[in-house]
Amino acid sequence: MTETAPPEWAFRQHLLDMLRGYRSARTLITCAELGVFEALADGSRTAEELAAMRRADRRGMSLLLNAAVALGLLEKHDGRYANAPMAEACLAREGPHYLGNFVERDGAFYRRWSHLTAAVKTGQRPEDNVRDEEAENWVLGFELALYNLSRAVAPLVADALALPEDRSLRALDVGGGHSGYSIALARRYPNLTATVFELPPVVPIAREIIAKEGLTERVQAQEGNFQTDDLGSGYDLALVFGVLVGEAPEGGAALIKKVFNALNPGSRIVVREFLLNSDRTSPSEAAIFALQMLLATDTGGPSTTDELTGWLLDAGFTPPQTLSLPAWTGSTLIVAEKP
Repeated sequence: MTETAPPEWAFRQHLLDMLRGYRSARTLITCAELGVFEALADGSRTAEELAAMRRADRRGMSLLLNAAVALGLLEKHDGRYANAPMAEACLAREGPHYLGNFVERDGAFYRRWSHLTAAVKTGQRPEDNVRDEEAENWVLGFELALYNLSRAVAPLVADALALPEDRSLRALDVGGGHSGYSIALARRYPNLTATVFELPPVVPIAREIIAKEGLTERVQAQEGNFQTDDLGSGYDLALVFGVLVGEAPEGGAALIKKVFNALNPGSRIVVREFLLNSDRTSPSEAAIFALQMLLATDTGGPSTTDELTGWLLDAGFTPPQTLSLPAWTGSTLIVAEKP
């Protein structure tokens, strides 16, 4: 007779899996930080060869590579290591699904999460995390990481918006950083020009990406602080992607009002954010991201869907609609119109 395990055994295994998750994450991050996937982009190598290339200990490199094989990141044949399909597609070389910059940046966030207990006790962003952002190239690394995430999703966003193609359009990308979404819009709609409204340290990065994509005549990066500066006027579309989460509730409401004033009548605002349910416990990704914002900001955090709806209606927008993207993107767009 087969014995059924008590539910406590399933609970126990679930907790152990949760507790040990950092080990897999750290293995992936270390491979990225050491440039393992790039080193294997042109073919297989031995642990000794990789150790020499990356100035690492041979034994340490061998242990790392074997763990990466166990995680499905690498393959091993006759003592030689090669990128597995997952790494080849997303980690070995630049492309629409490349995540190398994001994985490396998550190494910094990995360190930040070690201060979570202190942050919960004080309710404040730890000083070590503040100092992280003073490091040279922090902004560059952060924006390139977000650009990695945007490249596969941005064309789907552009398609989903189904913008008119029979007249000229002006788009405003508020806090658009790397400019990836504006680039996708400009590619999809030849009748559209876009302005990426960003802080001065970010603008040169955006301009370099825009130039690399050959769109300097139709996408521009403009210096500004949306917390204090006017956004301009005469826009037909406004993107508010991933910026409300960094604001306190009063800041979020104020930004939505500014966007309303920047738009022409009949134009749309499109919001893409982590949003929580009314009791702030789901979806799980948003609830956990709230802790990320505790570690990264002084007052930011995900809003609830009801809060965002209230800000939109108070600003004068029509009741918002939800526009779904393919499930694998993990994204939903909130769209509202200025009457």
